[in-house]
Amino acid sequence: MSETPAEFDLVIRGGRIVDGTRMPAYNGDIAIKDGRIAELGQVRGRGHREIDATGLIVAPGFIDVHTHYDAQLNWDPYASQSCWHGITSIVIAACGFGFSPCRPEDRERAMQRMTRVEAIPYAAMKEGMRWDWVSQRDYLDSLERAGLGVNVASYIPQSPIRAWVLGEEDSRRTDVTPAELEQMKELVRDGYRAGALGLSTDLNLIDRDFDGSMLPSLIASAAETEALIGVAREFNVGSIEVTPQSLHLGPDEAAILERWAEISGRPVYYNAILQVHHLPGQWKEALHRLEDMNKRHRIFALGNAHRIESLFNLVEYNLFDDMPEWNKALACDMEQRVKNLRDPAVRALLQHDLDFHTNRLWAGNWERMKVFESAQAPYQGRYVGEIAREMGIKPLDAFCEIALGEELKTLFLIEDLNNSEDAAVAEIMLHPLVIPGLSDGGAHTQFLCLGKYPTVMLSKWVRDEGVLSLEEAHWRLSHMCAAAIGLEGIGTLQVGMPADIVVYDLEKLAVTPEEPVYESIIGGGKRLIQKAVGYRAIIVNGVQTFADGECTGELPGRVLRTSAYVPTPAVAATRAPYTPIAAA
Repeated sequence: MSETPAEFDLVIRGGRIVDGTRMPAYNGDIAIKDGRIAELGQVRGRGHREIDATGLIVAPGFIDVHTHYDAQLNWDPYASQSCWHGITSIVIAACGFGFSPCRPEDRERAMQRMTRVEAIPYAAMKEGMRWDWVSQRDYLDSLERAGLGVNVASYIPQSPIRAWVLGEEDSRRTDVTPAELEQMKELVRDGYRAGALGLSTDLNLIDRDFDGSMLPSLIASAAETEALIGVAREFNVGSIEVTPQSLHLGPDEAAILERWAEISGRPVYYNAILQVHHLPGQWKEALHRLEDMNKRHRIFALGNAHRIESLFNLVEYNLFDDMPEWNKALACDMEQRVKNLRDPAVRALLQHDLDFHTNRLWAGNWERMKVFESAQAPYQGRYVGEIAREMGIKPLDAFCEIALGEELKTLFLIEDLNNSEDAAVAEIMLHPLVIPGLSDGGAHTQFLCLGKYPTVMLSKWVRDEGVLSLEEAHWRLSHMCAAAIGLEGIGTLQVGMPADIVVYDLEKLAVTPEEPVYESIIGGGKRLIQKAVGYRAIIVNGVQTFADGECTGELPGRVLRTSAYVPTPAVAATRAPYTPIAAA
């Protein structure tokens, strides 16, 4: 008697299914065919492949709504390190940054911009980027044509649009003509027709161009930005994304967010609500303000599930650009930078910023700033405050002397940049208007390591602390993310939905190693990484991309396009686009 032929491509059997809707978990099977979920419950038919999920959690793949993998996807289609932590869909072109539209003659300048604002190594971009695109549609098609290990959605970044219309250098002028503004609006329309989510922009002073000057999006007038945001009314899809001027969400920032929600008619999400040391209680005020805004509009905030620490040196990181005197002292060529840091008058101005400029990211705590990597053996592994007391000088002077001792290459670690108080992190994370995320994936590669947040959320806040139920955590990590920003038809395990799935052992789930380590990357640079253990299978569009942490080499990812997408004949003839469906 012949064996019954397989009815499905893949069947996941016997797992504890957490479907992402906040409904109670249940034991059952999932059958997958043609990249989508075909059956749920007790599946009788066979699969060409089957996964035994007995004793394991089966849940929707996670959605990372805030990344900067725009460059890295050219040489790493899996978007590591997000892919190691169960993330199956990412959103790029956040904060108004990106590489499209971009004329061939402006490519060099576009890469330079990303070296400071997102600390993406120039050598990696120079070696790894294909540059086989001009428009945003071209860029998204290029990603899909080359192959993806994750799904990718994109915003429409404001700075490249301004640079395209005005020219890279002229993009620093504030005034635009009606014709130039109309051209910018048409480029935004092009982004919507390519399937992008909506405009992204950045008003934060910490984010600067390669020479320390303001970004095009920050130079643009309020009227110009609002005109671009207003294009959303023509399409009624997606959302608007912004990093406000102050990360502390004061009344001025709140007024801008509400105005943009009114102009666009779409949800607005901003980056981010964090617990910061020098502004105690600020995060509670931000949550209250967020609640008040939602009485009138749909506005969400981004949050993070763990403590944020940061490495930095004074060669290539913008960590202090939100303080005016620090920006002046450090956003210049190396010779001038060294001269500035030797000048007692400049140091006095730097100290003044720390004493009186509250709209900054770093709290200024020298007792938690450590010399992480230095050729100067007496300082290695020690805190700046301790070294200053030993030297009998002020901490700022000790900091400058240490850095100057090796041409500013000293690598420092700020252990308590943000989110070091667990009680605050838990309350922020539990808020119904806060989206988990902020991996900043693909950016700050030598200095930050934030892609682990889903693993931390599940292992710490669900398993160890009991702050979240599995059902709540998986709703937040998947469907909430998609619904908040207007990603259509992903994020739950329901019949007809794309089969983006994680299968994991909750008891064994952990970040590894516990502290980030460096690995080499393309172009001869390095990046910090942390992987995970406990993920048995990661599945994208019905195809397994990772098995027990090992990459399978499959590239089943798609570009996630909104219902505003208008295919071109060339794209339609080569590969069918992702087609969203209404959630059940």
